[in-house]
Amino acid sequence: MGSSLSKTGLTLALCGLVALVASPAFSHGVHAPSKGAPKPVLVLEGEFVASELGGRPLNRGEDAPKATVIFLPDDGVRGSTGCNRFNGKLVRSGAQSMRFGPLGLTKMACIGPAKNLEVQMLAALRATNQISKFGSEVRLLSASSRVLARLQTISARPETGLSLYGKSWALVSLNGQALDRQSQRPQVTFESNRISGSTGCNQFSGVHQRSAGKSRFMNMMQTERACLAAIGDPMATEAAFMAALSQVDQISLTGNQLILKSTGSPDVLIFEAGN
Repeated sequence: MGSSLSKTGLTLALCGLVALVASPAFSHGVHAPSKGAPKPVLVLEGEFVASELGGRPLNRGEDAPKATVIFLPDDGVRGSTGCNRFNGKLVRSGAQSMRFGPLGLTKMACIGPAKNLEVQMLAALRATNQISKFGSEVRLLSASSRVLARLQTISARPETGLSLYGKSWALVSLNGQALDRQSQRPQVTFESNRISGSTGCNQFSGVHQRSAGKSRFMNMMQTERACLAAIGDPMATEAAFMAALSQVDQISLTGNQLILKSTGSPDVLIFEAGN
C-alpha cells in the first residue's frame, strides 16, 4: 500500500514538473502575471537607430545613411528617415496597441541609398501597431506581431542625452572670447542626426555623425550673404565659428551649457540653452 502511494505521489509530481517546464513563462524566462493583473505601461525614452527593416539588416557603415527615432517624454517622437526629418506623437489604444500618429515630414529630395532607406522606414512607421522593448532593442510590430523594424539604442554618451534636443543653443564663448549678448550670436539646433542653425549672419545645416565615441559635422551647407551689425563683426565671427565647428569631434553637456571642442585643436565653442 505504502509503495503504491509513493508511486502515485511521484507520478503526480512528475506531471506537475512537466506542465511547469512546458509553460511559456518558464521556457522564456518571463514572469506570468496573475490573472486580472494590469499590464505594465511601456515607457519609451531615448534615441535609437534602425538596425533592421523588413527582416533585412541595414548597412551600418560610417558613411551609410541612418534612420533614427527619438522617443520623447509624453509620447512625443522625432527622428530621421535617413534623408528627411520627422516628428509626431505615439498613439496608445488599450494595453497592447501603440502606433505612430500623423507625422510631420520635411520634403528634401532623396536619391540612392537614402531614398531607399526612407521608403522602408516610412512604411515601417506607418504599419506599426505594437511596440515592444527587449533590453537595448526596440521592435516595431505589425498588428499580427510581425517584426517591421529593430531599433538599437545609440551608445549612452553625454551628447546623446535628450536634453541636447528640442532647443536652440546660443554661443556665449568662441575660442575663449566671451561674445556680447546683445550681438547677433551664432546658434545651433540638434535634431536626430542633423545640425542646423545660424552663424549670426548666414544659415547653415549638415549631418551630425557619431561613431566610436566621436562626433563629426559633415556635408555642411551655408547661405552666402554679406552682413553688417551695430555691435561686433558678424563676418569675422562667422569665419571663426565655422572654422572651429569643422574641427569638432567632442560634445559634452554640463548643466545648462553645451561644449563643442576638438582633440586636435585649441578651439572651444561654449553655448547656453535658449528655448
